[in-house]
Amino acid sequence: MKRKITLGLVMLLIGLQLIGCGNKTEENTNEETSSATESYEAIYFKDIEISDKVVLGDYKNLEVVSNVTAITDEDVDNYIDYMLSMSPELVEVTDRDVVENGDVANIDYVGKKDGVAFDGGTAQGYDLGIGTGAFIPGFEEGLVGAKVGETTDLNLTFPENYGSPELDGSDVVFTVTVNKISKKVTPEFTDEYVAGLEIENVSTVEEYRVYLKNMMEDAEEEYALQDVQTQIITMVTENATVTEVPQELIDRFYNVNKNNMSYNAMMYGMDLESFVSAYYGMDAETFEKETIAAAEISAKQALVCLAIAENENLTLTEEDVEKAIEENYASYGYADADTFKKSIDLEEYKDSLLLNKVLDFLVENATITEVPEITE
Repeated sequence: MKRKITLGLVMLLIGLQLIGCGNKTEENTNEETSSATESYEAIYFKDIEISDKVVLGDYKNLEVVSNVTAITDEDVDNYIDYMLSMSPELVEVTDRDVVENGDVANIDYVGKKDGVAFDGGTAQGYDLGIGTGAFIPGFEEGLVGAKVGETTDLNLTFPENYGSPELDGSDVVFTVTVNKISKKVTPEFTDEYVAGLEIENVSTVEEYRVYLKNMMEDAEEEYALQDVQTQIITMVTENATVTEVPQELIDRFYNVNKNNMSYNAMMYGMDLESFVSAYYGMDAETFEKETIAAAEISAKQALVCLAIAENENLTLTEEDVEKAIEENYASYGYADADTFKKSIDLEEYKDSLLLNKVLDFLVENATITEVPEITE
């Protein structure tokens, strides 16, 4: 099913905190994060005159529904089964010496074009899943039936659009030696396996079940809170009249949205266009339009939050900022608060903290009805 780019203010806050912490590259331990983002000239909340742009409507005592999903023992078991299936162990095959489809073949190989080894075409002790499509067409298929200890020449042709001018459409020969054959086996869920996860104060199966259930319950509570926040900010914005949205603010949120998506694509090892096509089922032009629309929504909601902050005298103190940095630097992969502080766009971080403060205020002043949700 096609997903939509519906990043309202609540989800955009996640992007602000994730990407905002990677905008400065100096002394940044998260270099991969910063490399996936684009820099831009941001307009900060402190630079926006809000009084002539927003007329507030009702924003207190709003009635919303919170769908709370109860975590069952079956949910925990399903997650454990999934986790085990995603972390298989390699077990050497000893009852045969012929490669079959589905095996993991440990190989040495040398790739040559016109008799000369080409860059990136040589490796020793490489574990290749046969049938995964990880190598060019014909490579894995050519190893089916090969024997351990034997060397095979594979006469292959690189795809025309492989991505390397030197190799696109080229005929090559791979000389491959099979060292051993293994199978991926789902590990048993034992105390020994749990101890290997190296989770503090968790070393047995039962301790891990308790740990996992608590973690899943915390996650569900966070999802439920985000949903409540989204409902409230949507209602508050609909109740307000926004007469002007600065284009610079739309541009800022557009960049945050796009940078956040680029980060997600990078985490999947994909470029942005491929990620958007695979995950959202849309082409680059449609993605661009929806990203702009999402930025316009987020900018409008942010202005309404700023008007509420002004109306309710909700402000950030330096102590608030320092406390947030101290509590959160480790979760972003930094060794200490000072390094984290030097690596972030501090004004952008302050803006995200102020938005969170307003959202907390709105939730505290809403009427929330909890409705149990049946788990799937």
